Amino acid sequence: MNRLGNILYMEPILDIPARFERRRKALTVAELAEDLNLSPKTIYELVSKGNISYYRIAGSIRFDPVRIAAWLHLQEAA
Repeated sequence: MNRLGNILYMEPILDIPARFERRRKALTVAELAEDLNLSPKTIYELVSKGNISYYRIAGSIRFDPVRIAAWLHLQEAA
């Protein structure tokens, strides 16, 4: 591909929040950690500090993917 072709063809922008908005089931700590390329320990720290929205169901932590998408939009740096 020539230089002009390289300029005209651009890879789609990775829209991480959009990936979460399409999900239809609650996420576990392990799933969220994997999707965000973070450790489960980091996810638990975000939970314990109240930095991320979650549900506690029968002792398990679950995340609403739409709320995670909204949270990710707030984390976006310019």
